[in-house]
Amino acid sequence: MFRRFCCALLATSLLAAFAVSSPLQAQDEVAKPVDQYAVPENDVAAIVDFLNRLEAYRPTTTEEVLAYRQHARKALETAANRIVKLEKDKTSDAYRKATVIRLQLGLSDVQHGTAETQQSFYKDVLTHLKSAEAPSQQDLALAYTFGQVIEQVGNLDLAKEAYTEFGKYFSKSDDEKLAGYGEMMAGTARRLELPGKEMNLEGTTTSGEAFDWKAYRGKVVLVDYWATWCGPCVQELPNVLENYEKYHDKGFDVVGISLDTDPAKLSRFIAERELPWVCLFEEGAGTNNAMAKRYGVMRIPTTMLLDREGKVVAMDVRGGELGRQLAALLGPVEEKESAQ
Repeated sequence: MFRRFCCALLATSLLAAFAVSSPLQAQDEVAKPVDQYAVPENDVAAIVDFLNRLEAYRPTTTEEVLAYRQHARKALETAANRIVKLEKDKTSDAYRKATVIRLQLGLSDVQHGTAETQQSFYKDVLTHLKSAEAPSQQDLALAYTFGQVIEQVGNLDLAKEAYTEFGKYFSKSDDEKLAGYGEMMAGTARRLELPGKEMNLEGTTTSGEAFDWKAYRGKVVLVDYWATWCGPCVQELPNVLENYEKYHDKGFDVVGISLDTDPAKLSRFIAERELPWVCLFEEGAGTNNAMAKRYGVMRIPTTMLLDREGKVVAMDVRGGELGRQLAALLGPVEEKESAQ
C-alpha cells in the first residue's frame, strides 16, 4: 500500500511540474523527497491513514531499517498524541487506536518500573479494554504483551490478576480467535497458581491410549510441554533423559505434552531418540492442545515438577536445576560400581 501511495504521489508531482512556468521550480518539486515519518497536523482521518501505512510498512534495505529504528517510535507517539488531542469522540475507532499505541509504547517503561507503576499501568489497560463494546486484535496484543512483561519481571501476583481479568474479558468475545486467547489467558492465571497445588492432566497418548494420571500418584513427575520443532525443547531432552535414567528406579517419571501437529513426525522422533516416557498428543491441535489451554502454556519449553503427593513444587525446571531438585526430593543416587 505504501509503495502505491508513493507512486501516486510521484505522479501528482510530475503533473504539477508541467503546469508551472519555471523549469528550476519544477525540478525542485520532483526531486523533493517524501518524508514518510512526517505526521499530518490537524486532520484525524489523515493521521489514522498515516498510522495504518506506518504500521504496515516493512523496511527491506539496511538504510530503511536504520531509518525506521530512528524515526518510527517517535512518529507513532506523535501521531497518537495528536489524535488524543484532536478527537472529541472518546469512543471512536481513531481514539481507541491512539490509546492502544500510547499504552504499547509505555510497556518498555513498565518493564523497569516499580510495583506501584506496574499496578497503575495495569489499571489503565483494563480501563481501556472495558471502555469498548467489543475487543480488537490490537487490544489482544496489548493485553497479552503486558501479561508477558509482568510475568517475566517476576510480579506474579499482578500477572495472575491481569491474566484472570483479561481472560474474562476476551472469553466473552464473539470472535472465536479472541475468545480462544481469552481461555488461554485464564489458563495462564491457573498455571501461575499451581505451586503448592495439585495439577490435573488428561488426554491421549501417542499410542492412542487414554492417559491414566492416577497411576503417577506416589511418583515425582516432570510435566514437560514441548514440540519437535522447538529448538530449546530438543536441546533439553538429553538432560531430561539422563535424569530419568538416574532417578527412575527411585520413583521419578516424565509426562511429555507435545504441541506438534503431525503424528507420524512425532512418532519417528520419539522412536529415534528412544524416549521412554509417555507423551500426550492431540492430532492437528498444535498449540491449541487442551492441556496447553488449560494451563495457559503460550511458550515452550514449559515444565512443572510435582512431588509424590501430586503437588507442584517447582516451575520451569531445566538444566542442572532438575538434578538438584530430584536429589532433594528422592535422595542422592548411589554411584554404580565399575565392572571388575
